[in-house]
Amino acid sequence: GSFVDRGAPAEVMALAVLTGDHMLVAGPPGTARTDLIQRFAGLSQAKRFSYLLRRFTEPSEIFGPRDFELFQTGSYRIKTEDMLPQAELVFLDEVFQGSSAILNTLLTLINERRFHNGAVSELTPLISLFGASSELPSSESACWARSVR
Repeated sequence: GSFVDRGAPAEVMALAVLTGDHMLVAGPPGTARTDLIQRFAGLSQAKRFSYLLRRFTEPSEIFGPRDFELFQTGSYRIKTEDMLPQAELVFLDEVFQGSSAILNTLLTLINERRFHNGAVSELTPLISLFGASSELPSSESACWARSVR
């Protein structure tokens, strides 16, 4: 009830989860994109991850920190527990604010359901990723947006 004229986006979100697809909700600030997606995800029993991307967001903030104990032995691994690579439903607010390192990693994750963790390519449990944006991507990231379709 509290979302006026939001029936269609809610139905598309449900369809995305049922089909294992992803969804981008774009529009001007104040149109309840974030609240709608978070409420929808809150109805699920799926393992969730949510983050507001900023221009200076580091990949470790969403994918996980480097495992320094292994790093000292010469191995490169990311600790992904409770981070995006271990989530079934993901919500990234202002998704186009992410750096190219984040966006490129997301491409593999959403298209192939894989996360490259050091020398190992791991399958992820990702069902659907929901992105929200109040602005269209710059020409630099427009290629990324087109390739996700």
